[in-house]
Amino acid sequence: MLGKYFEELQVGDEFTSHRRTITEADIVLFTSLTGLLNPLFTDEIFAREKGLGTRVAPGPLTLCYAIGLTDELVYRTVSAVLGINNVRLTAPVRPGDTIWVKSTVVDKRESTSKPDRGLGTLHHEVYNQRGEVVCTFDRTLMFLKRPKE
Repeated sequence: MLGKYFEELQVGDEFTSHRRTITEADIVLFTSLTGLLNPLFTDEIFAREKGLGTRVAPGPLTLCYAIGLTDELVYRTVSAVLGINNVRLTAPVRPGDTIWVKSTVVDKRESTSKPDRGLGTLHHEVYNQRGEVVCTFDRTLMFLKRPKE
């Protein structure tokens, strides 16, 4: 499935992504690149002392990977991201956890300013390997309509 055009989306449609395992390297690189140097992400002993058992991944890392995991749904058929809303980080993601995303179309409407496009809102639920929801968010996108041939 490489990208869904506006006409191919129906409210209630659900899509499941492939999986991705979060590694130590992912966390180290992300915290280094972003400057998110909270000891919960960088200090194993500190994280243990705070009751987490081990370091955890920053919430924005989980969100970014979830967006990437859903890229095949929008690949080449989205012209703009209009908003990412209602982000909830509901459980920690640790090195070695494997995440995947269930995406549901929750809204769809024609664009009033661009007749070759439409707006769609997706609700995303990010799960770990134990079936626990670790993150939820909504994303509003501008989808292209299928080209006329």
